[in-house]
Amino acid sequence: MKVLLVVSPSFSLKMLQEEIDSLRTGRRDFTRSVDWRPAPPLGILYIAAALRRAGHDVHIHDLHRAFYACREKGYFADKDLPDFFEAHFESVLKRGGFDVVGISCLFNVSWSSVEEMARRSKRTIPGITTVIGGHYPTAMCCDVLATGVVDYVILGEAEDEFVRLLDRMAAGSTAAGPHTATAADHESDTKEAAIIDNPDTLAVPAWDLLPHVRDYVGNSIDAERVGSGEVQGGARSAAVMTTRGCPMGCTFCAAHGVHGRVVRAHSIGYMMDHIDRLVADYDVDNLLIQDDMFNFSAPRAIEFCRVLCERYPGRFRLEFPNGLAVWKLNEELVVSLKEAGLRSITVAVESGSPYVQRHILKKNLNLDLVKEKVALLKRHGVGIRAFYIVGFVGETLEMMQETVRFALDLNIDWSEFKVFTPLVGSEMYDIARGRNCLTGDMSEHVYGRACVRTDDFTPEQVKTVQYDANIRVNFLASRYLKEERYDTAERVFGGLLKRFPNHLFAQWALWQALDGQHKEGEAQKALARLQALADESQANGDLLSKYDIQLPVVTT
Repeated sequence: MKVLLVVSPSFSLKMLQEEIDSLRTGRRDFTRSVDWRPAPPLGILYIAAALRRAGHDVHIHDLHRAFYACREKGYFADKDLPDFFEAHFESVLKRGGFDVVGISCLFNVSWSSVEEMARRSKRTIPGITTVIGGHYPTAMCCDVLATGVVDYVILGEAEDEFVRLLDRMAAGSTAAGPHTATAADHESDTKEAAIIDNPDTLAVPAWDLLPHVRDYVGNSIDAERVGSGEVQGGARSAAVMTTRGCPMGCTFCAAHGVHGRVVRAHSIGYMMDHIDRLVADYDVDNLLIQDDMFNFSAPRAIEFCRVLCERYPGRFRLEFPNGLAVWKLNEELVVSLKEAGLRSITVAVESGSPYVQRHILKKNLNLDLVKEKVALLKRHGVGIRAFYIVGFVGETLEMMQETVRFALDLNIDWSEFKVFTPLVGSEMYDIARGRNCLTGDMSEHVYGRACVRTDDFTPEQVKTVQYDANIRVNFLASRYLKEERYDTAERVFGGLLKRFPNHLFAQWALWQALDGQHKEGEAQKALARLQALADESQANGDLLSKYDIQLPVVTT
């Protein structure tokens, strides 16, 4: 069969339109902004490899990348969102003569875009079969099927189940499989997600089927992190996944819905075969390891690093976009990771409140242990970032301030503060919905946009906490500035200003960095720009006053 696998836009129709409007007006609110760069669609690449191995004619189309490209090239100056879907999705369907279209849908924020794609698929090619998979449809299969434009929902890990579905279709059957839901199947809501017990049975991801593959290798969203002190750019990056599953019971996470709670690991031999191909085909030198629990076994992680170093001494930089389990770090592992190419690490703290850790998140992270492991990483010269979330159901404003104080005390390179967003399929989503805490449009429920209201806080208050935490921790108390690492600070805040030219506090921090290096001419230019931003609006002036920032007179 001829199959088109489509990477959906990562955000909702409403957010796509919001971005188009912002491009046209030139007005951008960085507090609501998201990163539009495409990430390598690793899940789609695994599925494509499985279908190709089974003898099917497989094609991949990344509609998120298409939107990003149109955004960068000025397409939306005179084109609207319906024009985009017609030119960059419907036309692909018409030209291809596909029997099946499979669309990925990661979380709730992308569902409205996926539904629109399924609807347009049926309208463009009435006889086409639409297959949807991912975290959201796995959790909400009955709602997805009720739209009438989705024929099948594959639950969980789709590689083997998709092959079996196409085999049944080729034999003339429309029956659902053990991990596939259909509108006609009255047992759909009781079916379990598919789990691949032995990941080594999977075909190596089909990078060669990905159009514009070198764009992903050279410009991955995960290869460049805001606030990183590392020199960035020029890396040739590829995403890999060495394990699936996470044993943690965190209430805010929905990953277990697809990948389960049992960790299953690729053999190191399988991973080296995969990496060999990436090096041979794309000259990759930066590995983006996407595991939820890479270091679930310290001995395995150390062995992976040892083999990688023997095979490719000094070649790679390692990145862990989803972070590492900080409580499982030890000195031997840190040394091994650094020898293999680790330059910086992200630790998923989530909350600096012991109560929230134990009773709300159920993560039970020992915060004193976090400080101990951060000290270990600092001793070995590893850059450190952290993830924090504020605004959980059951949290109070004072508990959120505990998180801010913890982040200040930790004194690391960068702290990402996100507003809690309930993900469909997570325990916290069910709690928020059951308590009637969700507000606004579900299609905007993305980290960074407050959508929870409780007796203890409003969405606006949570947003204020997040904004204040970001300014206080990452700018006013910047580790780079405190430790007089002014050249690094110049690189970090100068890079941030390239993305957000009107960022008041990035401009302040850049001025501080230049002044600390005694670059008088550049420092005065930065100060003049800062003063111009302060004079530009009453809000900017008020912000400087709020944080007690007094600007000296600009000299010429």
